Amino acid sequence: MDVLNAGLTPQPAVARAQSGVVATTSENTIKPRFWFEAATALVLEGFSVKTVGQLANILVALLTPAAVVAFVMGIWRVGMDLDWAGAFPISGGLFSHWQVWIALSIALKTLSSTLIAWGSRTSKFSEEN
Repeated sequence: MDVLNAGLTPQPAVARAQSGVVATTSENTIKPRFWFEAATALVLEGFSVKTVGQLANILVALLTPAAVVAFVMGIWRVGMDLDWAGAFPISGGLFSHWQVWIALSIALKTLSSTLIAWGSRTSKFSEEN
């Protein structure tokens, strides 16, 4: 439990800044994931765990219908290609392909499921503390 509590403890700005640059063969080598973690920590610093969980729940509530809409658009485009449906509103460009809509639907649903799993995991940790 001590490791978990240390992970949720805010760190001073100096400690976060040092994690952005990794000393390897070159002093100037920068790893993007450390910058992402530092940026995420700065954004979430003002939010409590409960507030972040609420924001995740709101995002899940918006992502699931968006995934359904993207799936319907993909099926509509497939139906148009097979001459089963009427004209598709987007006639050119990236979003005129059914593969893009289906992939977008899968990505949105995966993100939604990931946020649901993260939210349940976070709530279990906060109940234990």
